[in-house]
Amino acid sequence: MGDVYFDPAEDLWVAFLKREQTAPVSTNVPKTRPTRFIQVERTGGASGLSIDPAVMTILCWAESRAAAASFAASILQIAMRAGRTGGVAANRARVVSSPLYRPDPLSGADRYQFTIQSRLRGKNLTPSP
Repeated sequence: MGDVYFDPAEDLWVAFLKREQTAPVSTNVPKTRPTRFIQVERTGGASGLSIDPAVMTILCWAESRAAAASFAASILQIAMRAGRTGGVAANRARVVSSPLYRPDPLSGADRYQFTIQSRLRGKNLTPSP
């Protein structure tokens, strides 16, 4: 088996969510945050020889608590349908934590978050002998 590398899981999920829906998506909160916004954070998982079991927390911001709850539920459904993220196979996606209310501690803005784990396959860096 050759050497394997893994694309950053955040980048793969940001690209996937941008393709699948219309709200802005990023790993960082913009200085001028849109009312409806998705933030993607890697919060765990350690890559092995060929699989990266990335644990991802997805924060869904919206104009009200009810809107954020509905938005998070819809984004969770999209995330669970992910068969491939950024061209790298993602399988065995599972919910680690269902959507829960976590308002932003600085601004008080309404947001819900959920956590998922998916197994991301690595890419061959060097060919096998």
